[in-house]
Amino acid sequence: MLPETRATSYAHDAALGVVVVYSKPGARPALHGDLPARLLLDGRGHLVGVDVSPETSERLVVMLGAHEKVASTTDAIVHIEGGGRTVTLHGSAARLIAPGANPYVF
Repeated sequence: MLPETRATSYAHDAALGVVVVYSKPGARPALHGDLPARLLLDGRGHLVGVDVSPETSERLVVMLGAHEKVASTTDAIVHIEGGGRTVTLHGSAARLIAPGANPYVF
């Protein structure tokens, strides 16, 4: 079973080149700083989830949508705060995400 948590909100500022995903507090306390991740994208480039530190025991998967919506994955570096409560994508990682509202966050 994957250590998974559901995203609670999402913000995408294309002008600043930043995407922020928020989830429940402190799922993985040891996660902090810039870490490797896999971005889980749908067929239109919308973010479905983020698999943080996928090769470690501190792995955390933050999902915005259903696993069935994932069409592709891409490696990126993300910034983690609060044990996974906040996942921030900057620069090139943020530019991989389709602009506008995310269809998986209500």
